[in-house]
Amino acid sequence: MSTSSITLESRIKGAIVGVAVADALGGPVEFQRRGSFLKVTDYQANLNFGLPPGAWTDDTSMTLCLAQSLIDTKTFSSASQLQNYIAWFHSGYLSSTGRCFDIGNLTRITLSFWSKHVPDKPVSSRSSQDTSNLPSDEVIENLQKDLNKSHAREVYCGNGSLMRSVPIGLFYYSSSEEDISKYSHLASQLTHPYRTNGEACAIYSILVAYILSTGEASTTPSKQAVFEKFKTFEFESKILKNRFAVYNTLDDFVDRDEQLISSSGFVVHSLEAALWAFFSTEKWEEGALKVVNLGDDADTVGAIYGGLAGAYYGLEAIPETWRDRLMEKNVVNDIAKGLWKVIVEQSGN
Repeated sequence: MSTSSITLESRIKGAIVGVAVADALGGPVEFQRRGSFLKVTDYQANLNFGLPPGAWTDDTSMTLCLAQSLIDTKTFSSASQLQNYIAWFHSGYLSSTGRCFDIGNLTRITLSFWSKHVPDKPVSSRSSQDTSNLPSDEVIENLQKDLNKSHAREVYCGNGSLMRSVPIGLFYYSSSEEDISKYSHLASQLTHPYRTNGEACAIYSILVAYILSTGEASTTPSKQAVFEKFKTFEFESKILKNRFAVYNTLDDFVDRDEQLISSSGFVVHSLEAALWAFFSTEKWEEGALKVVNLGDDADTVGAIYGGLAGAYYGLEAIPETWRDRLMEKNVVNDIAKGLWKVIVEQSGN
């Protein structure tokens, strides 16, 4: 498919499915040092958690939880998002296996905090969320201040909020960059309140939104145009600013030696790895395999890449064999379709 004829539907669905497929590709080599495993070329069994080929992990589960909240509420609701995350954490809601088998340390800590204040959600409830018993925005805001005091620190700068953030860029693609940034920070801080995390999510979501808004005119932006959009960001985080200072041209990404790219769980490293794979390849599959073969936090860097590249190339660019063999593919596809419908309704198209 020509990138100039990709529909909005294909981009939105491609972003959600892209997260799941790349996550499933990277999961089996998570925790493994680069070069210590046979190159990933297809789905494999995930021996870390005893999962079959095509199983996705926490990255996709939390992405689906966020997307489902946007579908249910048709707006931004911190309480709704939290209720979904807690249901996943406690009961395996929107998990590929029906249980929460993989969760980051900070996510576990912060969701344990929120669990004391947000009521449980029946795991059987997916398409109709009762929000009447949820805490108000004011209550959430005050509780957030308490959480920030203890966890808004650089030491808690993992990638657990970035990995799930693509629905923000999709849902708010026609909004201002200021609004996208605001909601990215709000979504991030629920589990990762350090400002660098929120800024990484904002940068990522604005790029996703830029791709969708530009692509509406049936003209996919070139990689050069996406890079130029990236270069318009004025970083507030010194960590992000210093890390990306070396990228003055698109070729700086293309020519960057793999040995200089880290795939650790540090949010800045994860954003860089995903952008490196995106800017230095020409096909969704090529970039996905390039980034997951970095090893270490392979499922997460894969998911971050997969969402951005899925929005760029569209659903059909993701190999059909991977889409068909994705575990619980109907769950992923249904939420991708539901999010697309809500976005179209909200835009009045």
